[in-house]
Amino acid sequence: MNVTMRNKFFGSIFLVGVSLCAGAQGFYNNGSILTLSPQAILTVPDSLVNKGTVKNDGDLRISGAWINQGTYDAGTGKINFNSNLPQTINHNDQSFGKLTISGVGEKQFLANITIESELDLQSSNLTSVNGAKIIFDPGAVVTGGSDQSHVVGPVEVKGAGDLLFPVGNGTTYLPVELLGVTDATAAVTLTLNELTSSQTLSGDVELVKLSTKRFWELVLNSGNINSSLIKLPLSEEDDLTDNLDLLVVASSNTTTSGYASIGQSDLTGSLSSGSIISKETPALKYYTVAAVSGETAIEVYNGLSLSNDGKNDFIRIKNIELYPSCNVTIFNRWGDKVFEVEGYNNLISDKRFNGDAKSGGNKVPAGTYFYSIVLNKGEKPITGYLEIK
Repeated sequence: MNVTMRNKFFGSIFLVGVSLCAGAQGFYNNGSILTLSPQAILTVPDSLVNKGTVKNDGDLRISGAWINQGTYDAGTGKINFNSNLPQTINHNDQSFGKLTISGVGEKQFLANITIESELDLQSSNLTSVNGAKIIFDPGAVVTGGSDQSHVVGPVEVKGAGDLLFPVGNGTTYLPVELLGVTDATAAVTLTLNELTSSQTLSGDVELVKLSTKRFWELVLNSGNINSSLIKLPLSEEDDLTDNLDLLVVASSNTTTSGYASIGQSDLTGSLSSGSIISKETPALKYYTVAAVSGETAIEVYNGLSLSNDGKNDFIRIKNIELYPSCNVTIFNRWGDKVFEVEGYNNLISDKRFNGDAKSGGNKVPAGTYFYSIVLNKGEKPITGYLEIK
């Protein structure tokens, strides 16, 4: 049954097993209750403004703006924004059960949208306005995703497993994954940042070249991702290196500087169309792709300052991340052990030596100290001295 409705209605309406097309002027719910049964289809060729309650167990199709100033009960139904023209989605920080994005017109969302079940990205982009984000509840899935259809803006994913962030820059799909998250309470937000002409990434000396295209921001909102790895896409990165074995994921706690390698555990495809997985767990805030020099020898930068001026505030060991099972021990002049750690890491505060005494939380006295580094079990230690000032 096809029904043409006026642009406003009051009271309650139940659509059961019907196909209903709203009038050309759109659909305005002024405080009423609209319920779609599992067999009902409501097609709105123009905008739909909801100031009442919409309970959707059916199929709602909208070709204009969606302005939700009331309550939307996602039920078991689905909603499809399907225009070939730009559409505005203001869902008032509420949930959709199954959301489909089709047509070719850009969909701009003005408030957070939570996906309870599925986001089906078919043929147009979901673009954030004012920092609004797409939020995936635990177990919610993404289908589709392409250069033609992705999220342009921040994405939050909750739960355990392999977490997919279906982001892109408006023309290229650049999805990121966190692999092997074990904490069901984890909630992580990821944002893609394309570099401007005035921005350049920089980092440790072992990084001979960093991406000139982009970096990603990763924010842990709750839980932990301690056992996970991060998978980044590769696109238009052909100038980084001729040797794919030298490509790594790099991370930092600042936007454009301070990047250091967290390694490569796997790589697929090419620099123009592929992906890379880190070797170490993502523990910092910003991530990009980079190339290392290929050197494997370690170098100990043996000066440490206790002045808290941000310079030489820990002992940096070049290329130590290539030896994740290493053991680093530091002794004072009398042979007393003041520091020892398995898996020394320049990026992680409790895996590097910054002058803290072994107990008590105080700094060790200034002076000369000695180190012993065993790169792999059974090998002869590398020894030398440190100067602490």
